[in-house]
Amino acid sequence: MFITFKYAYQLWGTMHKPDIAAQVVKGSITADQYKTIVGEDYVAAETTEE
Repeated sequence: MFITFKYAYQLWGTMHKPDIAAQVVKGSITADQYKTIVGEDYVAAETTEE
């Protein structure tokens, strides 16, 4: 799936940073693969519990 997401983000423009980040959360790609695709470190979204 990594190659598909890479093409979708870099070549086709059909995925954006939040879409790629969602794939890290789902476990489809790793944080290192996110960095390869997007060019930035993956930072997990912080959740607040009340």
